[in-house]
Amino acid sequence: MEVIDLPVDAAWGIGFLLAMIRVGAFAVASPLFGLSMPSTARLAFTLSMSVGFATPVEGSFDIGELIAAAAVNLFVGGVLGWVTGVALQAFAVAGGVLDLISGLAVSQVFDPRMGDLSGVWNRMFYLVGTTMFVAIGGLGLLAGGLFVSIEVIPLDAAISPRPGLTGVVLDLVVGTIRQGIELALPIMGVMLMLELALGLAARFAPQANVFLLGLPAKLLAAITVVGSSWILFPDVNARIRDGLAVNVENVLRGFGAG
Repeated sequence: MEVIDLPVDAAWGIGFLLAMIRVGAFAVASPLFGLSMPSTARLAFTLSMSVGFATPVEGSFDIGELIAAAAVNLFVGGVLGWVTGVALQAFAVAGGVLDLISGLAVSQVFDPRMGDLSGVWNRMFYLVGTTMFVAIGGLGLLAGGLFVSIEVIPLDAAISPRPGLTGVVLDLVVGTIRQGIELALPIMGVMLMLELALGLAARFAPQANVFLLGLPAKLLAAITVVGSSWILFPDVNARIRDGLAVNVENVLRGFGAG
């Protein structure tokens, strides 16, 4: 029986391993990949992207240097995955607000994908928003951001984080919350008017059980006007897509690149 000898380039093998660590950390930390995709899809994404992004790492490395390079790629991939995916949480914020004001917050159940308690509107808004993001080419943009990170911060490079990285993350979180609240504002306005009407009814007709009437009324109003928020989804996704490159650039600069 003849044994086929397949030569393996050690430099490419190290590059593939480091690329797989960076892409794998990105896939696990990203809310889009880590929460919405099954493990087989994340594994396929990690392997395919690693093969495409792997570059030969020349030079001799000892165990300590390899561990340090792996830690750098793990940190860079994890931060990039979280930063590029946190903007999509604006849809979950809007859904959570609607759950609270419509009375459906009491029906919260544990969502294993999100890792916390989620209501009906929370899950629906997040799934619809992320599906639209994927439909407009969001996965390609995320893969492009990973490619740029490897070009700017090579697989065997060291990083020197700057203080501005914290400000970038804080601004992104604040912007995500603001965008989610803005997305829910049309429904919040309608629900406020309904609350005022129920308050007046309770004041002038105290014999009526306004509390029992208010719960189905608020739920019916939320279902009726939820479309006023859904029509804003394309604009929100467009802003997220346009801001993706800026977020990646800011994070890479925060790592000390360029």
